[in-house]
Amino acid sequence: MKTCSFCGHTEIKNTKVQYLYKHDNHFLLVNGVPCEECEFCGEQYFAASTLKKIEKEFISIHNKKKQPKKKLSMPVEDFSDLEAA
Repeated sequence: MKTCSFCGHTEIKNTKVQYLYKHDNHFLLVNGVPCEECEFCGEQYFAASTLKKIEKEFISIHNKKKQPKKKLSMPVEDFSDLEAA
């Protein structure tokens, strides 16, 4: 039986999630990534092979060898600006 290393619970489910890969202020958002997720605290566990595939895809897109399926525009804020408001 698997145990969550974060909270200790044993309710771990196989699911697919959205994963945000970040490297040097460049991002890749990947949908449908398989993982194991604790049903109690939400901690997620990914296979190393899965993360390596995502990294390889990021490098390919970042080096312009491949076009992503879709591009998003996202607003960005600094928390310090929110506190001042």
